[in-house]
Amino acid sequence: MKTKTKILIVIALVVLVIVGVIGYMVVKDMKQEDILRTEVNSLSEKDVTKDSYDVVIKTTGDYAKVERAIKEYLNDYATTLQELLKIMEDEKLVNCLSADNYKNDGPDFTETKDYLTKTKESFNNKLDKLTDMTSEEKIMESINKQKLDSYYVDLYEELMLKGIAASDFEESQKDLQTASARINNVLNVESEVIDLLIQNKGKWSIENDKIVFQSTETLNQYNELIKKLNQ
Repeated sequence: MKTKTKILIVIALVVLVIVGVIGYMVVKDMKQEDILRTEVNSLSEKDVTKDSYDVVIKTTGDYAKVERAIKEYLNDYATTLQELLKIMEDEKLVNCLSADNYKNDGPDFTETKDYLTKTKESFNNKLDKLTDMTSEEKIMESINKQKLDSYYVDLYEELMLKGIAASDFEESQKDLQTASARINNVLNVESEVIDLLIQNKGKWSIENDKIVFQSTETLNQYNELIKKLNQ
């Protein structure tokens, strides 16, 4: 009888230990998820046009993989967007049609032509990348590479597609669509103006920091192109 009692006590103790371990793991798991959600909420307060999302990983295990996937994706998006904004704010873009540039790089405009070609290519490549990154398929591709359980994939989807990406990406995408039309118009018109000056080299000059044409027809073509910059 005593032996049976001892066995029951041992079994009870084992059960208690197992329950305790399971309870500890559940609590630990819930705490990790809370940390992850807090981290993602803090990311939503960042400015995607200025800040970096490449911050320290606060969670562990599979939660850390979710956290890392979110932060790396957002950081890549922010870095590309900020590079795009630098192109838009580049003073050289504004000065392509200045009297100083006409004097310094004309009449062949080798540097200007190279700059406009490379800038347009870089701008549109980055724009295409950002547009692609806002798609649901691309966003989910980041976590699917991790080969995690469906719970963690669903958690990532909730935090990204229904959370931070839904707000930040949607807002920046609208701004990018407007910027794309404006910047590409500037790049195209500036290229047309430079081509016009190259084709008519020897028929224009810079006097008192102003361009002067020998031909009224060329002057009119030049003025029509300049008007397009404001369209």
